[in-house]
Amino acid sequence: MSETSPIDALRALEAEALEAVAEAADASALEGARIAYLGRSEGRISAILRGLGSMPAEERPAVGQEANRVKSVVGEALEARAAALQGGSAASSEDLTLPARGPWKGGLHPITQAIDEIWDIFRDLGFSRARGPEADSVWYNFEALNTPLDHPAADEQDTLYLTDSVLLRSHTSPVQIRTMEAYEPPIRIVAPGWVYRRDTYDATHTPAFMQIEGLVIDEGVTFVDFKGTLAEFARRYWGPDTEVRFRPSFFPFTEPSAEVDVKRVITRPDGTREETDWLEIMGAGMVDPAVIANVGYDPERYTGWAFGMGPARIAMLKHGVSDLRTFFENDVRFLSQFSS
Repeated sequence: MSETSPIDALRALEAEALEAVAEAADASALEGARIAYLGRSEGRISAILRGLGSMPAEERPAVGQEANRVKSVVGEALEARAAALQGGSAASSEDLTLPARGPWKGGLHPITQAIDEIWDIFRDLGFSRARGPEADSVWYNFEALNTPLDHPAADEQDTLYLTDSVLLRSHTSPVQIRTMEAYEPPIRIVAPGWVYRRDTYDATHTPAFMQIEGLVIDEGVTFVDFKGTLAEFARRYWGPDTEVRFRPSFFPFTEPSAEVDVKRVITRPDGTREETDWLEIMGAGMVDPAVIANVGYDPERYTGWAFGMGPARIAMLKHGVSDLRTFFENDVRFLSQFSS
């Protein structure tokens, strides 16, 4: 009987190895098959490759080529079987009775929601929406608003200047001036928009934030109109039991000026009611006659009032958020609480 050739032996090992791989019931059995056929020291196919040096020179190329082919085929079979075993394990652990995962649904950012809610209230009160450029001149940002350029607010430590006379607006009040320049009274506007300051990024400040400006100009506008409108806004936004307080303050472009505070009544799930502390929501006041004169109106004929508020602060107060930075970290787990 003739002796089996190395190539025939390799093909027999290939069939044997493929059968052992197919029959491996778990990862441990599969690893045993790998060691038996392809192991560095014990593998039977590896042993043939190590013995190539002792074979006749004329046989080495054919045997080496066949050995590498068999090694590749067995290696691929091992990988396929490992993937099958792993997939079967994962599939068996799935609970097919669980409900299907619904499609991802986005929502409005809580600050955007606050802006929309504020705008809806003032629109019902007869206000229009206005806008202005975010890069503006020192005239519109300071001087027209009765704020001299030697005022601390105009210092480079507080304001972001692009050139000597152009800056990123530090409040939305320049929209007041631009609107009055473009239209004759009566004027009743709100102006939401981004503003920029050299503020430290911390729990209560950001260098860029949204602000909402409001302005009313007409004949016969009084402090009573000012208080009544803002009190009506506060009660519509916070609830009919909301108390409103006006504290004397100072702003260069209003006289008299006031800080507006609210005290809310919160109804708990168990029906109990709790009164909050006073919370500041905006700065406001009667428009200074000098500002009215700066746009060419007659301050003896026209009067008005204005306010400025931060919708991010309003959202913080409404939702009980203590750190302003939480709104800007884009944590979907946090933001998804506010999507409807």
